[in-house]
Amino acid sequence: MGLAKGLGRAIMGAPTHPKASSLSVISATTNTAALSWRKVGLLAALYFVQGLPFGFFLFTFPLHLRAEGYSLFKITFLSVVNFPWLIKFLWAPLADRYFWTSVGRRRSWILPAQGGLLLTLLATGLLAPRLDLLGLMIMLSLVNLFAATQDIGVDGLAVDILEDHERGVGNSVQAAAYKVGMLGGGFGLTYMLKVGMGVSGCFFTMAAAVGLAMLVPIFLQERPAPGLVTGVAEGGERPGAVALLLSLFRRQGIVVFLLFVLLVKSGDSIANPLFRLFLKDSRFSLGQINWTMNLGGILSTLLGSAVCGFVIMKLGRRLALVLTVAGQGLSHLVWALMALVGTSLPLVVGAALLEHLVSGMLTVVVFTLMMDAVRPEAGSGQYTLLMSIYGGVTFGLNIVAGGIVQWSNYAFAFTLAGALTLACLALVWPLAHEGYLEGRRPGDPDGVT
Repeated sequence: MGLAKGLGRAIMGAPTHPKASSLSVISATTNTAALSWRKVGLLAALYFVQGLPFGFFLFTFPLHLRAEGYSLFKITFLSVVNFPWLIKFLWAPLADRYFWTSVGRRRSWILPAQGGLLLTLLATGLLAPRLDLLGLMIMLSLVNLFAATQDIGVDGLAVDILEDHERGVGNSVQAAAYKVGMLGGGFGLTYMLKVGMGVSGCFFTMAAAVGLAMLVPIFLQERPAPGLVTGVAEGGERPGAVALLLSLFRRQGIVVFLLFVLLVKSGDSIANPLFRLFLKDSRFSLGQINWTMNLGGILSTLLGSAVCGFVIMKLGRRLALVLTVAGQGLSHLVWALMALVGTSLPLVVGAALLEHLVSGMLTVVVFTLMMDAVRPEAGSGQYTLLMSIYGGVTFGLNIVAGGIVQWSNYAFAFTLAGALTLACLALVWPLAHEGYLEGRRPGDPDGVT
């Protein structure tokens, strides 16, 4: 209910006169259902577009490359095209500080990024049949550059509109929409490849989806930027973009929190690129992999993402974190056991559904805690920095995942993934002690300097 009001004000436009704010709240309250649907549509469309190419690059494209004869190392090394996601924190602070007031603080970044994403997807589709591996890496890096920049604006928008008690459900909506995009990029585009549509057709389909999503921010009316950013508050002083970003590191207990961000998904970063390759090398058919992992698995992830916000509201952040970390780690050990003793389709289906369910839930918990940790004045910069640290682990471990298997075997890789995930349980008490699991932003009494 509160989430509908918060995002409803962002969609309908917050009043510029202070006396009008109470009237806005009353109006939002009396139109909760309508505003709620507009809210969900806004977040879902924007995060769907980001999930579509991610699902394609993570699930569909590796199977295509494997069929073309590429080695496991080359396939996982192709993850270097995700490098823009790793370094996007370098320009993310600019999105907090620089924008066209007439266009909107977040829309000033979302719309140009979507336009660039549309053009690069079209260009890659046209050039794909003639590109060698290096050329493909360059084009996919450009695609990810614009996708990452769009993500900066959209995450900043989410930070702007979600209050402390709303972030669990808000992140469920975002994560679920993202997973639906992954489903389209994974199952949907894998099906297109299977029926002979070709890689170019996949890129054109993604470009069409981006074009439709560009209609969403066009009709968005944003609330005014915080006074600290515009200079109409805090004595008229406007802190620089870097100062806004670095205020994150004055939080109490930030070292423990950063260690948590680095560790919490490290195991999944090793295991996730290997699931489908393990099944292919175990002589499962492309159809079996597609239906089990790309459809069933992603639907299970979607379910986990959709319900976790309500789990957080019911059980609290601490218990939700413990349950999801334990579930993720144990699910990886199930895959290790299958790699050791052998597997069958029913076992794979059960293991895939379990792993994807808890993975979707854990992602929502982590994103909620990261959103708790940032200041609204620096929402894009600080949240993006945390996401870059979080994504940096994924980036590095995705690259070496195939090498770990070639050096040892699938069983060792999945066991390592489970052990790294379960080790994160040791950080729960320090995080709670420092106030990171209370559902509110940590205090910053000194302000930005």
